[in-house]
Amino acid sequence: MTPQDHNKVIGTMHLIYGSFNALMMFILVPLFAWIYGMTNVEPQVPGEVKTLLGVFVAFILFLALIFAIPPIAAGYGLLKHKSWARTAAIVSSILAVISMPLGTALGVYSLWFLFGEGKNFHETAHWSGVGQGALPNASTYGWDARSSSQSRQVEYAPPPQPPNWRDE
Repeated sequence: MTPQDHNKVIGTMHLIYGSFNALMMFILVPLFAWIYGMTNVEPQVPGEVKTLLGVFVAFILFLALIFAIPPIAAGYGLLKHKSWARTAAIVSSILAVISMPLGTALGVYSLWFLFGEGKNFHETAHWSGVGQGALPNASTYGWDARSSSQSRQVEYAPPPQPPNWRDE
């Protein structure tokens, strides 16, 4: 696969992963908030239980936001070839590694690409100055302005023959 293909796959996977976490946020947070509201209706529930449940609801909301927003932002940035996308994807991937097994697979694959060939891919996309992720052409570096006399001519040299171990 080309770096463009890897980038597109990782961006799409981050969007799906973040959307799944956002869906869980929209299901779990109202459920726990409803349970917390039910404790306020009952007069015999101790205050410590109400406080503990309130802290638990806030913690669930915090975790849901932490696991939903960075992957969505990273996926959007990767698909749109934004200059900040690589950093957002690294942060999102590190957070995703915690979530076993799908988040771990996504995080490892993303980190493999972003610290490998994706590093050069995102750097060249950022240097192009276009902002839309187009890779730089030869005129960006002034390569087409060089005369042919400045270019180095390489002569073909055949590879050396391996040693004859059989003495034939």
